[in-house]
Amino acid sequence: MQKAEGRRQKWISGLLHSAFCLLHFAAAAAYANELTVDRRTIRLDEPLTIIVSLDDTFATVDMINVPVKNLTIDSIPSVSSEFSWINGSVVRRKTFRFTAHAIQPGAALVGPLRVIGGDGQAETLAPLSVQVTPDEAAGSNDPLTILRELVATNREPFFVAAEADKMTAFAGEEMVVTWYLYNAATVQRWQITKVPKLADFWTEEIDLHNEPPSQVIVGTMPMEKVPLRRVALFPLHSGTLTIGGMEVAAEILRRDQDSPFSMFEGSLVETRFPSASMMVDVRPLPADAASDVVGDLNLECTFPQQHAGGPVTFTATLHGRANLRTAPPPKFLGKVDGDVEVQPLALKVDRVPDGVSMTRRWTFVIFPAASGTMTLPQLVTQAFNPQLGGREELRCGETTIEVQTAAPPQASAPFSGPIVKRSFPQWIIAVALLLIVIAICVRPIRREMKTRRTVRAILNSGNVRDAVDRLVDPNTIAKEASDRGDAYRALRSLLDALERDRVVEDGDLERRVRDLVQSLR
Repeated sequence: MQKAEGRRQKWISGLLHSAFCLLHFAAAAAYANELTVDRRTIRLDEPLTIIVSLDDTFATVDMINVPVKNLTIDSIPSVSSEFSWINGSVVRRKTFRFTAHAIQPGAALVGPLRVIGGDGQAETLAPLSVQVTPDEAAGSNDPLTILRELVATNREPFFVAAEADKMTAFAGEEMVVTWYLYNAATVQRWQITKVPKLADFWTEEIDLHNEPPSQVIVGTMPMEKVPLRRVALFPLHSGTLTIGGMEVAAEILRRDQDSPFSMFEGSLVETRFPSASMMVDVRPLPADAASDVVGDLNLECTFPQQHAGGPVTFTATLHGRANLRTAPPPKFLGKVDGDVEVQPLALKVDRVPDGVSMTRRWTFVIFPAASGTMTLPQLVTQAFNPQLGGREELRCGETTIEVQTAAPPQASAPFSGPIVKRSFPQWIIAVALLLIVIAICVRPIRREMKTRRTVRAILNSGNVRDAVDRLVDPNTIAKEASDRGDAYRALRSLLDALERDRVVEDGDLERRVRDLVQSLR
């Protein structure tokens, strides 16, 4: 009996020991490092939650960076920590939650993730594959097509669509693109999360603050149509160019159709909708018009005038629907009897709801070679008119004016008065003047040197767009209707072209970049 009782107690003891070990290993397994996602298949408008769980010494990590492909992590993760008492020891666990969205349909990847604990121990978490399904709604800019797809997939009627005034243009021809938000849902809040970079275009932003929303009927559904962004685009080169899409995120109240109180209650759903990209066919200019200004333009000149025997002056004005920021001045169609200087004046940009008009002026200063009748030949500029599909010559007519040469300044009579010797030392005055000049010039010189260093850093950067965006807040200044906003948009377009060509030896190009950088400060 005693032997049987001993065997039974020994068997119970072994069973308890085995159960203790199983619980210990189960607890340890429950607190292993993990990389998980909340779903393996998503649409473009659906968020993906990435969860990283770390335990023990790995839980001392303050921040981690999860590598992803075909995904964009929206912001910093939410972090939670927990402590457990297991087998007489404290087990710490930290969880990071990231929210990500897909970039385009196709395969996406999360990880692999390498984490290093506080004691130097390292572990690599296996990658996870995610499939991004194509979305017909996000592949079209037709409001009716988008709405039908959203309704068919039981999604909220909330989307973005782009409209362009033309889909075919010549290189340098103005085209206007507007992104609209269509909404028939109960939206708590929304924001623009992505804007296209438009690297192949010279861009001019058009202010939409005073343009109110409108009510439209899409199919049979009344919707609110809100203008989000309007841009005048000037293609920098020919070919098939892409106008990227704009993305809007929102919190939408989804009604519970099974509840009798669905009119008053529901659940908040986070969603985002990227508009489809547009492909624009840009035709090249004829070979003889490669250097012409492109647009519908007019050239006007004031009548030449001369005052008190000084130089002859008049102003030439070129204006119309065209990009005139780099337009060359008109030229005389013949020889002028005198020296000619051309002084550029400030550019004026008129942003109206349907596009952008520019006015560029030059002052011509002519120093006559002889008195008498001076004939100024016709002033001519070459332009390519897209509406006519060919070149046109803009002219200011020939003018005649009576002029006289300026008399040379007379030499002043020699001073014959007594010479008074000053008792105050001359070198002290010279040193004082030198110190004043140095004090005045040091600060501008420092500012100029700093600007030159900034410009060289931008020109030698691998990504000139990111380099200039570090100087200012691009999301704010890109929409400013101010001189700084104009300078930023001009600099961005110039650097986009530079990034493709990588030509930095041009001194005039460096000077233009330096002038625009100074305008941003």
